[in-house]
Amino acid sequence: MQTDHGAVARKLLQLVRREYGLRTEVRVMRRRRLRKNQVYVVGVPHQEGLREVLREAGILTGESLLGDPLPQAVRARESCARAYLRGFFLGAGWVNHPEREYHLELAVPGAEVADALGQLLSGMGLAARVSPRRQGLVLYLKDGDQVGRFLALIGAQEMLLRYEEVRALREVRGRINREVNAETANLQKTVDAAGRQLEAIRRLAATGRLQELPWALQELALLRLQHPEASLRELGEMCTPPLSKSGVNHRMRQLLQLGREPEER
Repeated sequence: MQTDHGAVARKLLQLVRREYGLRTEVRVMRRRRLRKNQVYVVGVPHQEGLREVLREAGILTGESLLGDPLPQAVRARESCARAYLRGFFLGAGWVNHPEREYHLELAVPGAEVADALGQLLSGMGLAARVSPRRQGLVLYLKDGDQVGRFLALIGAQEMLLRYEEVRALREVRGRINREVNAETANLQKTVDAAGRQLEAIRRLAATGRLQELPWALQELALLRLQHPEASLRELGEMCTPPLSKSGVNHRMRQLLQLGREPEER
């Protein structure tokens, strides 16, 4: 088995020695291209008992390799299915930092394994999708709840706690940003509307038509000129008697209609 992670290599060594008492070999190499990080190669040389281990793990079926994409025990017992997924993730899995996006992948060697693993995940409530990659296929999850459920299934409790903490902070920030953006958009709409109202009122005043309007419209126009930043609700509270927001809006539409440019009428 080849892995970039020392912790995964140590875990494999512990399992092989503790569960089977087999002799192991470890080599540490350094990549020559791309990322020049260390690579750990864990090997189990030929020895008595190795064939039985390969059969038990489902790697050997009779004299052939990988007759069934999934060992029979994985299909029969949930505890074995969880352990299988845990090993699959350690050997060929990857999860993105939730600060950026929710994404978990499992690299698989071919379509048959992808289909069997997808059915196993589906039976555990996880809807994984398949995507081609340069060196094979990947099953992936892009929903935050689904990624969290997978981590819980494989017993990655410490990772799950960190994942959910970051995810919660991200969602709080997202909600705050949405609220701020909505408030900013509403404020901009109010400012733009007030600008159009001021233009119409000033046009009415310049042509002498403002003084000819009913007092209710004149009062609102004067209040807008005196308080260009006020909202419709605030303008209504300044009216005598006070006016509701819908009432102010109705009168303001009248002023806008009357104050339009001649070519706009």
